[in-house]
Amino acid sequence: MKSPQLFLETAPSQPDPSELRDWSHLPDLILREVLQRLVPCLRSLSAFAGACRPWRRFLLASASTLLLPRIPPLLLKHERCYFGGSPGSFLLRAWSALVIRQPITSPLAAAAASTSASLLSSSRGLLIFLVRPRGLLVLVDALTGAERLSLPLPSPHAPHHYAALTTTHLVLFVSKHAFASIPFPPAAAAAPDWAHHRLPRAASFVASITEFRGRVLGVTDRAQLLEFRCLAAAAAPAPEEEAAVEMLPATGLPDAATFESWHFGPRLVVAGDRLLLLLLMTDPAHRGGATGRPVKVHRVSVHALHETPDGAMRRWEEVDNLGGYSVFVDCAGRSAVACADAAGCGDVAGNCIYFAEMTFHREYCQRYWMSLSPWWKWEHSAAAENKDAATISRKWPSQTWAYPRLFFQSSTAAQL
Repeated sequence: MKSPQLFLETAPSQPDPSELRDWSHLPDLILREVLQRLVPCLRSLSAFAGACRPWRRFLLASASTLLLPRIPPLLLKHERCYFGGSPGSFLLRAWSALVIRQPITSPLAAAAASTSASLLSSSRGLLIFLVRPRGLLVLVDALTGAERLSLPLPSPHAPHHYAALTTTHLVLFVSKHAFASIPFPPAAAAAPDWAHHRLPRAASFVASITEFRGRVLGVTDRAQLLEFRCLAAAAAPAPEEEAAVEMLPATGLPDAATFESWHFGPRLVVAGDRLLLLLLMTDPAHRGGATGRPVKVHRVSVHALHETPDGAMRRWEEVDNLGGYSVFVDCAGRSAVACADAAGCGDVAGNCIYFAEMTFHREYCQRYWMSLSPWWKWEHSAAAENKDAATISRKWPSQTWAYPRLFFQSSTAAQL
């Protein structure tokens, strides 16, 4: 099996720089057409980015509109070794051989592969691990397995239940109402100067955050909507009396006791110009909770946010379609992404929600994603066919997804 670096590195034989002088000034319209023809092959896109700096800048500027909506995430799957003492390995798998030709062994960093590491999230091409015995937050490249950053925790003995990256910050949720952030990528190698913030008193545990129309929004395990003003790209130092995080009241959601919140929790996903909220409706008798038991899911509920122009009123409206989008949900990595045009990547279909499979009884199958649709509902009649409600878990090592870090790098920001 080939190393994952191979499809990210520049081709070995480099043309003479003089041959690229005219190519580097091709009109954007032509470069856009070239990029569209290279999708979804990651190796070809990497070679495009390595041709010259103008092409690389164009690719980085176009990633959010040309690449991410058309390339489903790779699946990073832990292959257990059932015969012998080896702990197994991690493999990268794609929906189609057009993305990568065959599964690739991923050399995960030692800190991430250790049994003491806990996966906090998969965010912007990086896996964020909590390594409790060493008191570290470790960021690992999801594709190459290389350790990109290691930071001391701001509060070594706090729970640290979630972490994520925005375009400008690394944010770590220390406890139910406290979180810390630093600019990302960090400007210096010195010890980070964590900025500490508080959530509104009425807020519950933050389940996920995302960026939508220039705002950093989050949702709690009880589906409360939050705006993180302190994490916005253009955020200025706020006066002490101004809240760093504001709770945004919204109507239209079911009671928090009816949907799963511990293993999966509500997920925000941006699908074009819509902000969607995914809820997994559960059987109250099989909710699992903090006991660690698998959760029985009997329906998928999708809501779209409607907000008045002045932002005074917000309402979640349940929808029965995704507007042609395919949504990919990473249970272990606590994230979700929507693809508008991924039909060329294997058996991807529009208006479907794909969950990275977490169930043990599928361990020997060649199917790694489970496809559901909005309003999918488990019917009791399926019991006669030996089918059961979907079960999810967040144990590590488990299955999570991977995107090239290249897609999330700024053309002007310092590189890690």
